[in-house]
Amino acid sequence: MVAKDGTVIETLLEMIARYPDKEFDITAEGEIIEVSPKFIHSQIQALLAFILITHLRTEKINQYTVLTECAHDLNGWACRPDVSIDAKGEEEIPTRAPLLAVEIKSDSNSLKDLRAKASHYLAAGTAVVWLVLPDKRLLDTYQRDADDGILTVNDVLTGGAVLPGFSLQVAEIFN
Repeated sequence: MVAKDGTVIETLLEMIARYPDKEFDITAEGEIIEVSPKFIHSQIQALLAFILITHLRTEKINQYTVLTECAHDLNGWACRPDVSIDAKGEEEIPTRAPLLAVEIKSDSNSLKDLRAKASHYLAAGTAVVWLVLPDKRLLDTYQRDADDGILTVNDVLTGGAVLPGFSLQVAEIFN
């Protein structure tokens, strides 16, 4: 289902209200799709949210908060990152790009769609995007004005200038 009149967020919220026992996501092109999150997707999402919350609290980075599955409207582009770090005080549906957006590949999305989402996030002002690929045990990183990266389970994910002091062995994401 594609909402062509700029009401993707409203349509998504209506579908969530109408079908509370189902899960929905938004593709890079604004199509609302039904998803069936699997155990590994949920596990990775919860783990990354926990690790990011812990990091923000440990480093006393109080101007940001960690969100999961929160719909955003970024200059007319509707998205729903699996995990994001957003400025505190945003409205119910944030209109500012998250500092960090994380998308976890599931059976319902293609790598092409996830890469398109990463491009949209960066164009909207997101500083860093992580694409987690559970089936390949890889993590793709995207940053504005920097080279893209592919991290394996042998690598360490760092936060760079965006998340000072953050580091995580990629293997921990998949264990």
